[in-house]
Amino acid sequence: MNPQRIHGLKVPAAMEMLRPGEVKPRGWLRDWCVTARNGYISRMDEIDQAFPRAWNVDFQPRGKFLDWGDPDRGAWCAEGGAYWFEGLVRLAWELDDAELKDMARRRLEPLLERMYPKAIGFVHWLDRDNQAQMKEVADANHGFIVGASGRTTRAVMAYWEATGDERAIRALRWCLDDPRFYFLGNPVTLPAPAIDTWRYCGDERLAAAVDNFFATHHDPARWPAVRYGLPVAQSGIRMRVRNDRDPNRDWPWQLQHGVVSHESLLSFAKGTAWTGDPKWLANACAWLDFFETRTRQPHGVTVADEQYGWPGPLRGTETCVVAGDILLNATMASLTGEGRFGDHVEQSFFNAAPACVARDFMHHVYFQTPNRSDGDVEFFAGPHATGGKGGSFKRKHWPLCCTAAITRILPGFVQWMWMKPKDGGLAAVLYAPNTLETDVGGIAVSIETRTDYPFGETLEMAVNPAKPVCFPLKLRIPGWCANPIIAVNGSAGATSAPLPVGGDGFATVEREWRAGDTVSLRFPMAPRVETMRDYNDGGRPYCSLLLGPLLFARGLAEIDENTPQPGQRTDWRLDSWRVLDGAKVLRDAMPRFWDWPLASPLRIRAKAADGSPLELVPYGCAKLRVSMFPDEAGK
Repeated sequence: MNPQRIHGLKVPAAMEMLRPGEVKPRGWLRDWCVTARNGYISRMDEIDQAFPRAWNVDFQPRGKFLDWGDPDRGAWCAEGGAYWFEGLVRLAWELDDAELKDMARRRLEPLLERMYPKAIGFVHWLDRDNQAQMKEVADANHGFIVGASGRTTRAVMAYWEATGDERAIRALRWCLDDPRFYFLGNPVTLPAPAIDTWRYCGDERLAAAVDNFFATHHDPARWPAVRYGLPVAQSGIRMRVRNDRDPNRDWPWQLQHGVVSHESLLSFAKGTAWTGDPKWLANACAWLDFFETRTRQPHGVTVADEQYGWPGPLRGTETCVVAGDILLNATMASLTGEGRFGDHVEQSFFNAAPACVARDFMHHVYFQTPNRSDGDVEFFAGPHATGGKGGSFKRKHWPLCCTAAITRILPGFVQWMWMKPKDGGLAAVLYAPNTLETDVGGIAVSIETRTDYPFGETLEMAVNPAKPVCFPLKLRIPGWCANPIIAVNGSAGATSAPLPVGGDGFATVEREWRAGDTVSLRFPMAPRVETMRDYNDGGRPYCSLLLGPLLFARGLAEIDENTPQPGQRTDWRLDSWRVLDGAKVLRDAMPRFWDWPLASPLRIRAKAADGSPLELVPYGCAKLRVSMFPDEAGK
């Protein structure tokens, strides 16, 4: 029997996330998943010597090596293994891939077998009752390896949900049952998985540890990561650039390393569900509002290179933050039931996700930028600060975090496409071709979604319950779509009443479902313009074109992902008031195999400010591109 969440929270999540494998990719999404499977996800051990060590029998660092900094002996592989294993486990069951499943079992086996009740997080070679060893862990960068343990819980939880292996839930309990560990690690990573684990086992020690965390006065001076549990006032943030070499004094702490806040917010956002106090979720929403209004790039994800900053054509976004953004906003969709978070996930996934990885899924950038005419963009922090090229596609970047984090992006999106509302039924939260196989009220239900979305406007869902069953089917209506069309069994009027879009951004079809029922969706897409100013460059005006959830770009013909063919124009300018006059959307048939080709089947044809014809492709298809255009109308 599949593991069941049998213990309820004070404020139940509006929608429950599903288990790995309940949603399987189809169509173009499966093509991309197969490429990822044959790339980094199955071959990470080849990429760097750190990956074979990840949570393995020969991985037992001590002292300063419990920190991440030493590339040969340090504990970075604890974080890298966490990211990789999370993607590996989820994708193995989503593709129902026997080889990947076996790899996931082998890689987690040493951790599951060696865990014991006195471990410090997942650090099974040290003893929590030994005060010297506890200090040893705490002194290594705020307990870095315990923070990595918190990230690793996602892989172990996914494995528990997929297999029901009792060793996994036992390992999670032993990792999370000591309240002292919750105050180690930067970011804060243990409370969220402790809440999730308690849902399955009801362990009183876990409950006491979580209670202690949320009842404790969080002193940001002593423990910086707890700042993300506090409210943020945008008026009090002085936006500025921070270089790696800058001293910390006179530096707004709100402009933190993106990974720290995104990982920490996962735990604080769940505080309301656990305590019943609305402030925790409200504070998390305030942080997301800050990102949306002050730091979001047109591709959907915040500037984080590595600190937050104003958006701009050459400001970077760390690949780790792309993965964290998708997980955080999917979690917010689950907690709140609000479709706007699904809108955000789609924009990030369909744009920023493909832009950070090459078509072979074996090369990636550390930072992506909206405009990229070659691979030699300079950044304020990160790999550039040590002589690297963070904007170039490479087999790996140091630190290795982004190389590992890429493996999380696709499998996470697939798993979170569908959720179960607390009041019953099913909810389509994210859209792409897939097959859902789950149960509603104990009755098996399969829903196959056939679509080219977001490259096309139409979706068709074939609903097949094992026997007739009544339940509400919630359908997220994208915020950018003005006139959605929903038809049941071929007739838009077949339902008992019109389908208004609720304040949560969902339309609901409630009926008795029978095998062979269909739901047809059409989300008409019209090009639209988004304007912004680059306050990194004196407020210079820019604009971008979007269609549905997709950002569009002028793609440059490539010699390779880092090198454009010579002689191409890059000084394009638009007039945001007139660019849509006469603009046309062009669609061809989808290719037999999807790999984000520059020769995209979906294009926008418009005119530049000087009247020159300009053809744009989806941002993710253009590894070399211009997507933020100087705006003549904004002068």
